[in-house]
Amino acid sequence: MDETTLQVYSVLFVMATVVLVYTARFFQKRPGGRRAQRRLDGLERIAGWTTQSIESNRPLHLAIGGSAIGADKTPAALAEAELFHQIIKRADAGDIAPILSTSTPVMIPLGQGTLRRAWHKGDGASRVIWYPQNLSYASAIAASMAGDKPAAHIMAGGFGVELALMLDGADRQGQPSLAVSDRLDGQAVAYALADHVLIGEELFVASGAVSEEGSGHSDAAVLDVWRGLIILGATLLLLLEFSKQLPLLTWQLAAAGAAVLIVLGAVMYRRR
Repeated sequence: MDETTLQVYSVLFVMATVVLVYTARFFQKRPGGRRAQRRLDGLERIAGWTTQSIESNRPLHLAIGGSAIGADKTPAALAEAELFHQIIKRADAGDIAPILSTSTPVMIPLGQGTLRRAWHKGDGASRVIWYPQNLSYASAIAASMAGDKPAAHIMAGGFGVELALMLDGADRQGQPSLAVSDRLDGQAVAYALADHVLIGEELFVASGAVSEEGSGHSDAAVLDVWRGLIILGATLLLLLEFSKQLPLLTWQLAAAGAAVLIVLGAVMYRRR
């Protein structure tokens, strides 16, 4: 595929996404238009953790880790910042601001801006803390858990194997955790040790699921639509490629079997 064709497809994709987003927001605002979101157990716990933070006057700990703006992981970093923005808005009814930690200096201004936008009492920006990367960062966070006594830890960012030290510290202190990493080794640790974990594109629907605004739910629904279309398109392309090597009757049976599987998958998704 040449560069011009790729640019055309990219523009069409962006335009289609914009149309879907505004269409979903329009139907979301209509009476009876709000529909249940895809259920993500870890994100459903955030409301309870926020309430616990407010009632116990203990902060939430929001960890960005090594995520950074200006690299190929910028979309993930922005998605993490938006998730934390929605969580901080929920905690704004309390008296103590969440703690936002990072190991990347370039993320300090973004973290401060996120707190300023969502926290309207006192100097919330001073709650952004920075430690050097990797083990130094994880060790400092683990050591501070006993003193700060966070109500919960929400770790969404760039983490490696050092995430194990932080999650182990949270478990020893009896503090619940939710984790997701944009690195494979960190994601493996999160899956094994965190109380709750997000996987793959769930990070990009997280802010919409946590948001109390209808637009956030609409945006998350559009991402789900694209996910389903991409899975369906990839399945059909694979089937067409495979069918070229089969006799006609066998191809028809394979197509019928694929259609049955798609219908069953859609039914199971609707029942979740």
